[in-house]
Amino acid sequence: MRKSKGGAVLAIALIAIAALLGIVACGGGDDEGTTGEASPTAAEEMTTAELWADILGAEPTGLAAEILERGEMIVANDANYPPQSSVDQATGELVGFDVDVANKVGEILDIPVTFVNPAWETIPAGLDTGRWDVSIGSMTITEERQKSLDFTAPYYFTSGQVFVKKGGTQIAGVEDLADRTVGVGAATTYYDFLKENSDAKVKTYTTDADAFPDLLNGNIDFVMTAGPTGQEAILAGKEMEFSGTPLYYEDLAFSIKKGETDWLALLDYAVKQMHEDGSLSAMSEEWYNGVDLTVKE
Repeated sequence: MRKSKGGAVLAIALIAIAALLGIVACGGGDDEGTTGEASPTAAEEMTTAELWADILGAEPTGLAAEILERGEMIVANDANYPPQSSVDQATGELVGFDVDVANKVGEILDIPVTFVNPAWETIPAGLDTGRWDVSIGSMTITEERQKSLDFTAPYYFTSGQVFVKKGGTQIAGVEDLADRTVGVGAATTYYDFLKENSDAKVKTYTTDADAFPDLLNGNIDFVMTAGPTGQEAILAGKEMEFSGTPLYYEDLAFSIKKGETDWLALLDYAVKQMHEDGSLSAMSEEWYNGVDLTVKE
């Protein structure tokens, strides 16, 4: 258009000016609807404090303000729970689906991530006392946990599955676990489920994977854990197999100290972004053998 001549140039110029004035005149009215919708380009130009205020529509308060002032978010997860999180023996680094998810949250919220790996059963108390800011460790949303913790929207879904030593008993349902010894992680939903719904002899371990050696040695009859966790052990060469079909499915989410509204809103924003941009699906497919567990069947 810059090469056009005469009246055409003038007409186009007038139209452009009118359009520009229209945009300027309407600009103030659009600002109120931008909260929580910062574009990637806009986010890159903001400080972390500005980004969080834009997402929340106000300056962060409570734990969110403390994290912002500290300049890092402390994430609790399990270092012996592959493929969700575990220590790479070659590099000594923490790796896994939950590790990648946590790092992506840090990227979206523009805040560095520091991992801690406490015993699973101590995580709720540590959240409540402020020892860590969030659990990004495949925690199932339950009514009991909701009494003392707040949860984000689910970021993925998985099964409660029984495993047996290769060639062992195939169960048809939970009733087949009666009087059999089943290994589970301490303070897990698998423990609660078996105690409420079976006559199994339940043996607890620090984490689910710690039960696998006893299963293979014949010290226990079964292990109950997440389907992907047992599958990962099988792929790693452990002589075990699925026993029956999943007993139930679970919604998994981040958990935080109860009552921290702003911090929960920021984490929910990150979960929403990861669902919408496909990054959660991509991470699931990478760590779960091409399966997208972020979509509930």
